Amino acid sequence: RFLDYLSDLCVSNHIAIPVTQELICKCVLDPKNSDILIKTEPVKEMSQSHEYLSIEYSEEEVWLTWTDKNNDHHEKSIRQLAQEARAGNAHDENVLSYYRYQLKLFARMCLDRQYLAIKEISQQLGVDLIFLCMADEMLPFDLRASFCHLMLHVHVDRDPQELVMPVKFARLWTEIPTAITIKDYDSNLNVSRDDKKNKFASTMEFVEDYLNNVVSEAVPFANEEKNKLTFEVVSLAHNLIYFGFYSFSELLRLTRTLLGIIDCVQNP
Repeated sequence: RFLDYLSDLCVSNHIAIPVTQELICKCVLDPKNSDILIKTEPVKEMSQSHEYLSIEYSEEEVWLTWTDKNNDHHEKSIRQLAQEARAGNAHDENVLSYYRYQLKLFARMCLDRQYLAIKEISQQLGVDLIFLCMADEMLPFDLRASFCHLMLHVHVDRDPQELVMPVKFARLWTEIPTAITIKDYDSNLNVSRDDKKNKFASTMEFVEDYLNNVVSEAVPFANEEKNKLTFEVVSLAHNLIYFGFYSFSELLRLTRTLLGIIDCVQNP
């Protein structure tokens, strides 16, 4: 409730309140108050001796560390927490829930390019680490949705990204070539777009693959928990488009997928 309360104080009508954000950032991210947060450790190699693993998976995992009220240190992989929470372990379920609300608070602290928070949080939660968690199918949908939301506000909606016009509806007569194809429609943006795509290539691939899977499902929106992740993925795709991450041909392909999702809603 405390973390949720702080999250609500950061915004009003979905718009950030910079002064409140700054106050909360300085308090929450102060090293003296670090014991209220669960820390996300860089990816570690996975030990094959863990009994909770029922199947072989990736060699890498994300670990969480925290200190309890008795000042005892704990650490556990995020995947192990998720599996034991599903099995009914109340303690692990509470830890995972607290962490999810912490991610929500972090995203709200960074909303509308609050760089005081972005600078600090982006160092702890890099692009690759967040991607690994939001694409991990062994984690619950609501937690993956929180990571997806965090990716948007910590790494995507920030400098050097600026809104671009995907399709120019008005141009100078002298700028209009006598012949043009879809591939070279926006060739002048290739350099800047390629720089962006190198950093977010995995994220863009995940977004497109996920949306394609949604379209291919017989009943795409039957799972309410999965819908939370779908909403955040579509929101992330929306921002990637408006920040100019896609070429015109890629944009057409993604648009077909999004239109397919709309058709699924209209024709259940």
